[in-house]
Amino acid sequence: MDVKREKDVEQLRRIALMQQTQIEHLLQVLAAQAKRIDALSGHDGELQRSLALIEELSARAKTGSDAEDESPGESGAADDDEPKKPKKRTKFGATAQPQLPLVPRYFDLDEPDRMCPKCGGDLKPWEGQFETSEMIDVVEVRYELVQVLQRKYVCGCGGCVETAPGPERVVDGGRYSLDFAIKVAIDKYLDHLPLTRQARIMGRHGLDITSQALWDQLEALGRRLHASWQQLFVELTSEPVIGLDQTSWKRLDGSKRTPWQIWCVTSPRGVYHRICDDKGEATFIALLGAYEGVVVCDAAATHGAGARASPGIVLAGCWAHVVRKFREAEPDHPEALLALDWIGKLYDIDARAEGDLAVLAELRRTESAAVLDELKTWLWSQATLKSLSIGKAAAYTIANWDRLRLFVSDARIPLDNNATERGIRGPVVGRKNHYGSKSRRGTEIASILYSLVETAKLHRLDPATYLREAAVADKLGETLLPWQLAG
Repeated sequence: MDVKREKDVEQLRRIALMQQTQIEHLLQVLAAQAKRIDALSGHDGELQRSLALIEELSARAKTGSDAEDESPGESGAADDDEPKKPKKRTKFGATAQPQLPLVPRYFDLDEPDRMCPKCGGDLKPWEGQFETSEMIDVVEVRYELVQVLQRKYVCGCGGCVETAPGPERVVDGGRYSLDFAIKVAIDKYLDHLPLTRQARIMGRHGLDITSQALWDQLEALGRRLHASWQQLFVELTSEPVIGLDQTSWKRLDGSKRTPWQIWCVTSPRGVYHRICDDKGEATFIALLGAYEGVVVCDAAATHGAGARASPGIVLAGCWAHVVRKFREAEPDHPEALLALDWIGKLYDIDARAEGDLAVLAELRRTESAAVLDELKTWLWSQATLKSLSIGKAAAYTIANWDRLRLFVSDARIPLDNNATERGIRGPVVGRKNHYGSKSRRGTEIASILYSLVETAKLHRLDPATYLREAAVADKLGETLLPWQLAG
């Protein structure tokens, strides 16, 4: 029967009564199902939260559907066939360039043009008058063969001869300047240019050089920066909380052995890299076995084994890893949004402290702890679904709960290990361009230069300026770390 076309009022009343009876029956069935689900989940309120989430998602879907159904006349939107309008610009005019030097450059009339077209008289410069504009230009890289002339000085008595000091070279008496070696290092470990590519670029500028000669400069520079790299590790591992991560580093020596592993240790003051044979327990202990403090890291089994063998280490979990697992589950299980919402509240609470550790400690002790209690109750109801992605995400969180909750008792512990993942990003990008290292010494040089370049970036220093100052300090028997130069 087509209810829309039915005109008999009595017939419509009977249909309405029948539908009401069906609705009441369905409500009774739903109530019974709710009690059964609550009994299985072990706590009250689970179904209500799930239904609320489904209603919210349905409302969002309806809103989106309604928006699609609007005609252009109602919404003002263009047809699908029409091109989308570009976003409105929020900034106008030339971009300011405060980092570029302002270089005046004068342009004059050619001699034949310095004649008045009306009277034929000579045109003379109008003192102080110019048509002024700005232009961004490029000064090409230029390599020079410098003839170094170190003047000699002699005393009239003939008893003393002195020679003026020469320029800084990466190797005393060598053919290449310190600045040349630093440029090669910056191009490779900051801008990720392989040495063979650098050699080709230099060839276009007139410099005939091999990639082996460029490597020799990096190796010499690495020797001069080795002490600063070692001191960086000492300083970072004196911090009460550090981050730890690792990723693979390819062998280019032709062997088929497993890749090296680049380990990354971070603190708010710096980034330290060391390339090791593997990511096993023994390597963890060799790197951090003597450390005393909190290590924020992922849930790798080797980290747990290494920490158990290192009595001074306590492991803290990373909430970013939890977020990723629930985001992976969310397309198939919308209820994962509940977990993501609770985790989002933890970050919101931290943000309200605005970096004040005392305020943060109190917020975490009260508000964050309450959020964690709600989340944990919900997690236990999901962890039984072991074959589903949401069950696996919940089980992962519960298995690492003590590490993940550690931040509540120590305001210095970050919620996640994202700072370390940012610190290791440079080598990861470099790995895609120059792939890895051919030798053990190659891994050491990469470790040294990536560590110091990334730490200089962290302190907003020009990495080339810092590397030069650190190399000069090494010649004087001193070490110089980036925050010492920044301060």
